[in-house]
Amino acid sequence: MSNPSVIRTHQAIKARASAALQKRHIAGIDIGSTRFSCAVARVRPEMLNRTGRGRDSDVFAALELEGAAEVPAVGVRQGVIVNVEAVAKALRNLVTQTRLESGVQVDGALFALSGGAPRTLQASASSEIPLRRVDDAAIGRVMARCRQEIAHRIRRPLHVEPLDFTHDGKPGVYDPRGSQARSLGVRFSLITVEREGLQALASAANAAGLKVHGVACAPAASGIACLTEDELTIGATLVDIGGEITGVANFKGDRLRSVHALPIGGDLLTADIAQALDIPFDEAEMMKCAQTAGIAADPSILGGAGPGEASNLLIGVIRPRVEEMFELVRATLPNDQNRPVVICGGGSLMPGIVAVGQAVLGRRVRLGRSIRTGGSKHAASAQDHVTAHGLLAHAVRLNCDPWNDAMENALRGERAFSGLRAWLAEHW
Repeated sequence: MSNPSVIRTHQAIKARASAALQKRHIAGIDIGSTRFSCAVARVRPEMLNRTGRGRDSDVFAALELEGAAEVPAVGVRQGVIVNVEAVAKALRNLVTQTRLESGVQVDGALFALSGGAPRTLQASASSEIPLRRVDDAAIGRVMARCRQEIAHRIRRPLHVEPLDFTHDGKPGVYDPRGSQARSLGVRFSLITVEREGLQALASAANAAGLKVHGVACAPAASGIACLTEDELTIGATLVDIGGEITGVANFKGDRLRSVHALPIGGDLLTADIAQALDIPFDEAEMMKCAQTAGIAADPSILGGAGPGEASNLLIGVIRPRVEEMFELVRATLPNDQNRPVVICGGGSLMPGIVAVGQAVLGRRVRLGRSIRTGGSKHAASAQDHVTAHGLLAHAVRLNCDPWNDAMENALRGERAFSGLRAWLAEHW
């Protein structure tokens, strides 16, 4: 076990994304169970100089989408790479397709991981402030005290988010700057994944000649891409329905609160149809899309009954599996009935999925598409490559975090104090 400084971990993650933004182009690659997709954008650095703290400052305008591409997935099971050589070959093919589409040669990217058994930890710290106004320096000092024990031999952190503050014992304060306080506390969330999954991803990327500029949980990246500013602030849940994994990311206060990976997806539904009708998987996939398009009247069964015995059989297969998926999703939701749910991913393309989601979850549900990347020429890819788009926005979000100044100041002070301690130990 190790007990690292939380802000050191945050700044290490942020530094890699910021370095990627220093290049002329930035790429995001989604390693999915059914397909690998890549989105590449031109970076306008002058737009990154804005503070990013106000709604009037659209830092995501720094991204101008140049193109996107996809290839069939190979060597991945339950969102984790199991065949490094096959994945590396597919990534090389994806890079070639991206270059043909965008004219940009991708040599590095941020990657999305849909599996890896994500877990959410929390860390907190507090300190006394002797009757003074809260500023970035005070916030940085209390953040520097925050530590979390992580078994680095087993798991690694991907997301580190300062959630909120405690102000004189009062919790749930999002920004205490400018107020008078005697004590100040801070709370962080840390999303960790299994180390082996990250190692396999790094090996595949290196074999494909790609640098890893960062890794994010797929549903977290999708949420950053799809959720509006109001949804991020007031609270919303992103459900990314993939082939083998359904990812869930909860946001509130413009912060990522938790991530879950559920072992169910669209491929399981297709497999059920193939088994029930004794047909090949590919034929079942086509039948699933075609039949759901014709049974979209009654939300309780993903539509009304279609004509014929085959349609009735499909309804009997589809209904329990989709309801099971949303029941699992419901178990991960915070107890906030006003929190909307946004769904994306390949499974979200089934007609009627929104209606059944609303029926099972008992809350507002809508389809999601990327709203963070501009470039009208490639706007259509915003629906198909949501996670890859979200990775680009994730890098900008990290670079423009409103607490970066406070954390950087705290680390500079910590390094200076460490140097003083070393000098005293040597000479005294």
